[in-house]
Amino acid sequence: MRPPFSVAENYDQYFASQLYDQRYPGPNPSSLALIAREIPGRGGRILDFGCGNGRYTVPLLERTDATVIACDISRAAIDELSLRCARHVEMGRLRPVLGDLSVLVHTIGRDEGFDLVILMFGVLGHIFSRALRQETLATLRGMLRPGGRIIVTVPNAARRFFKRQAMARRLAREGHLEPGDIFYERIADNTVVKMYYHLYVLEEFVRELEQQGFRLIRVGAESVLPESSVVRSTPLYWIDRLLAAIMPLRCAYGFLAVAEVASEPERLTRPPHAPDSGLSG
Repeated sequence: MRPPFSVAENYDQYFASQLYDQRYPGPNPSSLALIAREIPGRGGRILDFGCGNGRYTVPLLERTDATVIACDISRAAIDELSLRCARHVEMGRLRPVLGDLSVLVHTIGRDEGFDLVILMFGVLGHIFSRALRQETLATLRGMLRPGGRIIVTVPNAARRFFKRQAMARRLAREGHLEPGDIFYERIADNTVVKMYYHLYVLEEFVRELEQQGFRLIRVGAESVLPESSVVRSTPLYWIDRLLAAIMPLRCAYGFLAVAEVASEPERLTRPPHAPDSGLSG
């Protein structure tokens, strides 16, 4: 089961059209600050999986001493990132990788672990299908060094694409999609950019991380307002931070989790997590 279109080609159109930069001209400041706090004091080795054209990679290179491996399936995005950060590439602080998970696995040496892996603004939800999302999490877990962590964000089904969700239910019943999947479009320069998303409920997000061997440290709101608004308006960003502090987590536009590799006894004995009773935003 695959999307009826090339995801990589459509993302090439998305980045090349400049529509992505118009919608998301920079990182979410609160997410960026959280990532920076998770980087070890003497730098660290970071994987930005689904990096796009560097919305988080670029400021992390500028504000920290980290070394970054930045991986994306879009050639247009990787080419732009490589050009923007040519100095960091030459210095060895940035290694752009064009390709999917299988390419990354063959690019990274067996002794090259990561201190931190990030999958920002719904990258995990853009991976088709559930089996491949699970494989991705399990593989990335295996790339973390002892004590390393992962930061993942996913879209909240209760806040996104209601009409598309209604349309997708029929496709799910017919076996063309899995429950929670949708197809949608963005319009860029009169070109229709076709996209796939898996929309999460909170319990599913927590369960998926725990089933793939992670111990949750924190689950919160990536944002409450649409992220395209948060990153383009300073007043809306501060309003969003206030809302995130007082609104129930289930109202989030997207969920953000910080997790680390669970010990083997934890994996075997830990009961399913109850998000509303122990995790905060």
